[in-house]
Amino acid sequence: MAWVGLPAASRNPDTCVPRAAAPVPDRPFDGPAASRNPQDRVPPTVPPPAVPPPTSTNHPAGLSAVVFDWDGTLVDSFDATRAASLTVFRHFGIVMDEERYRDTYRPDWHRTYRELGIPESRWEEAGAIWNAAFAERSGSLRLLPGAVEVFDALAAADLRFGVVTTAERRRLDADLDRFGLRPRFAVTVAFEDCRRKKPHPEGLLAALAALGAAPEETLYLGDRPEDVAMGKAAGTRTAALPSDFGGESLLRAAAPDLFLPSLADLPAALSLAVPAP
Repeated sequence: MAWVGLPAASRNPDTCVPRAAAPVPDRPFDGPAASRNPQDRVPPTVPPPAVPPPTSTNHPAGLSAVVFDWDGTLVDSFDATRAASLTVFRHFGIVMDEERYRDTYRPDWHRTYRELGIPESRWEEAGAIWNAAFAERSGSLRLLPGAVEVFDALAAADLRFGVVTTAERRRLDADLDRFGLRPRFAVTVAFEDCRRKKPHPEGLLAALAALGAAPEETLYLGDRPEDVAMGKAAGTRTAALPSDFGGESLLRAAAPDLFLPSLADLPAALSLAVPAP
């Protein structure tokens, strides 16, 4: 099967700074940092060193790596995200019912703010409100069923894996620590790590460079059409699973290479055995 992506000359991970797996100092969770402006970020021009490749070459389906989205793909965060967003919209006098919320939801929340008419001069204010509302509900976050078993199966097959998400860094790191997943991922790319957001492939290409993984040997799994588009643009194989953030019809219309009814179905789709507990 051929995987069509960006021309090699346009795949430039140097503008994105992924985070390699490494201990970091403990810090309190205070939600996304509203005061950061990722559009002003000037990352270094030298990409991080690649993660050493695994010693085994017997990989399933010709894969060497699997990269995941976060919200809706590994973590059920829809209720907390929706409540925080609705709090912001009420503050700005934006009428938002369930249907409109789903229609206007975008992984790139800067784009959502623009589309709803929230001026950029007030994004910091909006972010502070969102932070507080989400933090109040962060205890409701749960790993999706089968997540740990999926990680075990990937590790047993000697696959490398990472995360590319539009969750902001502090929140992602807090979630990784909350669920004890920090050591599982060789690389993570968060919202402010890149200038250009999904569906642009910048973040995914940076993760591939850090993993030392070829696009055609990588599967990217997400729950939104933007995830599928990003994977296709980066030249990876694409997989999608439905969530409250993105329904089945939207995902099928995006034409992923692999459609999964649930996260727990990934090992079987890749013909991986799930290790016994």
